[in-house]
Amino acid sequence: MAVRDQSQPLKKSIWLLIILNALDGILTYLGLTRGIVTEANPLLSSFAPFTILGIKLFLSLCLFGLLFTTFAGIRTNFWRYTLLSANALYSMILALHLYWLPFLFI
Repeated sequence: MAVRDQSQPLKKSIWLLIILNALDGILTYLGLTRGIVTEANPLLSSFAPFTILGIKLFLSLCLFGLLFTTFAGIRTNFWRYTLLSANALYSMILALHLYWLPFLFI
């Protein structure tokens, strides 16, 4: 049985959130610029596609910064489940992107 590294228990969840958030930004930018989708987030819907991409990439950069703080070493279930919920939500959003993604190539 493999021993799990417990020194940074939230690190993998943070990395996954960084990747999912960046992918969401890139795919949303592609869909918006091609006119295939509209932004569903009411907080971002008034911005231009490039601005939305910039915001998403900036947020991913901020999440990346968390990897170098003591936050990544927190062992509470609250943060573990919060990150798990955020990753699940972003996974569902990416599933929606996979629905319209083939229309980029038509």
